[in-house]
Amino acid sequence: MRGLFTNQHLSIEPGQTVSGIAPRAQTLRVTRGNVWLTVEGIKHDYWLSAGDSFTAIPGKLIVIEADSASSIDTRRAGARQAVATVGTWLAGLAQRLFGHATVNASLKRHRSCNGVC
Repeated sequence: MRGLFTNQHLSIEPGQTVSGIAPRAQTLRVTRGNVWLTVEGIKHDYWLSAGDSFTAIPGKLIVIEADSASSIDTRRAGARQAVATVGTWLAGLAQRLFGHATVNASLKRHRSCNGVC
């Protein structure tokens, strides 16, 4: 496993996969291309394009695969982003445990806000 979160910038070629575990909340911002991202313990995956960002959940394995030549900047998340990320993770856990529709609505809102809400 590569030290995914030790670099400030990642370049990923089409079809290339990188993985890692964030030691703390960290924002991954796609600056070029398209990537598929999956997080340990979360049932759904994410497709991110240039301009999109995702806050990594500390201690969870993250796998990223490039659909096209892609670049990702990594930086430490602010407290607000970290709280939103933990909230998303907890909502996913609640969905797996209880399957409530309100959890689905909350996750949809979070994805559409892209961490800005």
